Amino acid sequence: MMNSNLSQNPKRSRVHFLIITFSTLLLIILSLTTVVKFTSKPPSLSLFPKEPISHIHIHKRIQTQTAILQCNGARYQDLCVSTLTRIIPNLASTSLPDIISATVNETISDVRSTDFNVSNIERKLPHLTLLEKRALEDCHTLFLQTVTELKTVVSDLSSSPSKKYVDLQTMLSAAMTNQATCLDGFEGSKNQVKISRHFRKALKGITRQVSNSLALLKKINGTSSETFTNRVDTSSRFPKWVKRGDRKLLQTTTTNETTKYDLIVAQDGSGNYTTINEAVNAAPNASTTRFVIYIKAGAYYEYVEVINKKRNLMFVGDGIGKTLIKGNRNVVDGWTTFRSATVSK
Repeated sequence: MMNSNLSQNPKRSRVHFLIITFSTLLLIILSLTTVVKFTSKPPSLSLFPKEPISHIHIHKRIQTQTAILQCNGARYQDLCVSTLTRIIPNLASTSLPDIISATVNETISDVRSTDFNVSNIERKLPHLTLLEKRALEDCHTLFLQTVTELKTVVSDLSSSPSKKYVDLQTMLSAAMTNQATCLDGFEGSKNQVKISRHFRKALKGITRQVSNSLALLKKINGTSSETFTNRVDTSSRFPKWVKRGDRKLLQTTTTNETTKYDLIVAQDGSGNYTTINEAVNAAPNASTTRFVIYIKAGAYYEYVEVINKKRNLMFVGDGIGKTLIKGNRNVVDGWTTFRSATVSK
């Protein structure tokens, strides 16, 4: 019936035809406009990465493979690989000394963060014993020493690290030992568990990072281990790092009148000072030459602490059983093992 109506009314048929044609053209124009707008708009950074995805995957693969290669021999390989790939953007083009430096700098940040947390423990746990308070002070001191030692490592790595291998190894070993010494101070204390839970995990992480740095350092030396005989001059039985002048001084008897000392300590007043601590305090800071303190025979009841800025100090006594430095600090009286040493640095 509709067809018959349209055929009977040609004018209406033409109108319908024009409407359909116009609508079709309008749809085509709108579609083309949308396509042009979409293609002319810059891609969203969140949807389209700057690099093709394949390049990113290749870079990650190279990073991981390089890290696995460098971390071969490390005791904590998973930690080593994750650390290197995270902190070094272009691992494949980074030298081994720079890799170790980056790892050590990361460890320094961890030590400082742990030191900050430890300094707040006394506020969180107000009812600490005298031993526990001293142990916290020990940890703070040990963390500062660790930072100093690790900074020295970074400095030495920047210039002839292979020549300073033994020094680097010693510094890293000391830094690792410091963490265990910190925890040892709380052994048997009343709040040992409460205190250690605040930083035990952090200390474990620091120790493992330093251990991995030691493993990386071995690759610089070109060997997996170093024997004792390599470090000792077999002719004199002195360590190789002891200079000729120091060897001569150590082998000379104190009665030798030609031997010159920078300061003399004597209880009877015949020297420059009557106590060792007075002489240490009088010694120059950051000395570049050996500063020798001769301590005459006697029993000195004092605790001698040589701070970091007192460098190149040498103590010379009158021999075993003659020059004695004594003390009586013990755990029962609230002293940690770290603070019980009569001579410490």
